[in-house]
Amino acid sequence: MMNVPTPRGGDEVTETIRRVSDHPMKQSFDATPSDTALRSEDGWVDMDVRWLLTRDTVGAEHSVFGITVFPPGSKHDIHRHPNAEEFEYLVSGRGIARVGDADVELGPGEVVFVPKNDYHGFENTGDEPVFMIWGYAGAASLDEAGYIRYVDEHQA
Repeated sequence: MMNVPTPRGGDEVTETIRRVSDHPMKQSFDATPSDTALRSEDGWVDMDVRWLLTRDTVGAEHSVFGITVFPPGSKHDIHRHPNAEEFEYLVSGRGIARVGDADVELGPGEVVFVPKNDYHGFENTGDEPVFMIWGYAGAASLDEAGYIRYVDEHQA
């Protein structure tokens, strides 16, 4: 525990802040299960997707924080979110991120921003797993973000 001086209305008050290892707002990759409801036929091809911070997990109102592991050859089909913008940051591995009408090469330490309603996707084109940190702004779940696949809108 530590005492922290906190100014309140001009008066200094000392609060005791406790240090904890467990907290309802703390999540971890290892403790978060892989989303087994996501199916290849819906565009989630061989991905290990973990939804760490969402409305359901921590009560988020406008954002999502997730981590996905893409084994070599795995991919997330081209899709869009009508109600959320997204970022995708690669911690390790290499791949191609579709952003709008461009295929963007990504490697470790690089991030792409996807505006709301822009088509996007990702494919691991390397020979090692990709570890990607990603998030939504404007929605606190996939349902709220919306999920519309390119192939579903552009069928012959």
